[in-house]
Amino acid sequence: MRGNRMNRFPPLPPGEGPRVREINSRFCRFGPSFQPLSQRERGFNTGQNQPFPARGGGYAGWLIVLALALPSSYAREDTPKLPPHHHLVEIKIPETMEVNPLLPLKTGRKLECPVCHGIEDIDEKDFDKVDKQDPRFLRGGPYPDLQAFCFNCHDEEKHQRPNIHAMLDEQGEIIEDHCTYCHQEKPDRDKAQSLQEIKLRAPVDTLCWGCHLKTPHLNAAEHQVEPSDKVKEQRKRFLETHPEVILPLTEDGKVTCITCHTPHPPGVLDDKLPAAHQATSGKVDEGPVYEDSPWAATIAADKRERLEALARKYGRPFPFRYRQIQRETLLRLPAKDGQLCRACHAFDE
Repeated sequence: MRGNRMNRFPPLPPGEGPRVREINSRFCRFGPSFQPLSQRERGFNTGQNQPFPARGGGYAGWLIVLALALPSSYAREDTPKLPPHHHLVEIKIPETMEVNPLLPLKTGRKLECPVCHGIEDIDEKDFDKVDKQDPRFLRGGPYPDLQAFCFNCHDEEKHQRPNIHAMLDEQGEIIEDHCTYCHQEKPDRDKAQSLQEIKLRAPVDTLCWGCHLKTPHLNAAEHQVEPSDKVKEQRKRFLETHPEVILPLTEDGKVTCITCHTPHPPGVLDDKLPAAHQATSGKVDEGPVYEDSPWAATIAADKRERLEALARKYGRPFPFRYRQIQRETLLRLPAKDGQLCRACHAFDE
């Protein structure tokens, strides 16, 4: 694509070699395969620098991360860059990578624009003028999503994201590799332990962000604060009368993901431990299940003003459809009947 063709790499500028090697070691894990590290693994916002367990993965992750991480001085000044997050081009595809025959490799397994794109002379067109909706834009398209196209070269099985909360195998035994995503070593399952004793790989208030969004559901961000005195008192009263439950806070007293959610499914911890207490009526590998609610219109009306304000602020609509929980999983108390909320909040009649 004219004006956007990837630069042929010149020699590294003076002094950049150590920096690129540091980028490689910090962002990628090398071995028989390559995979970019998550935000948690890279040590961002964790305050810790503990080693993380190796992942399976593919060459694609290394290529993309390297493309984003290379210093700007590594590019030729007279050649504009490809669009952000574009796959590297003018590189040789490894012999070990099996490429779908519908992608025409012609020049010594070199990855060039026409390998992936079927639009004629696409490498001579301005990127902004290319019709991305043209079914020839990606060979074999259209695809349900971009990732489906990537699997023409990259091994889909190796790029699947495991559900690390599914911690028991078919025989009911612990999958220890899943423990060490979050813990430096597998903790004692039969003993109540402090946050320090269970040796988390990152502070408890940022650990979950290695896999999950900071705001995975409505009001998540509003909860991740130090509770008010009223909420603290309500939580204290609840825990005094329900010693079988825990609602843990961060070390500085803030609500965090594991205040309401438990990361361990039934059978992982000793049932007698308060940390094992949970409301799990669904399957961990399926997540919560929702159903239509007769209150949907009422709740939508209640939120309409706030959603319209967001739409004006960001210039796009925010569709909202309320559905009620049918089956829930990995919650310390049931949410569908309000028990979880009432542990900390006192609602006026």
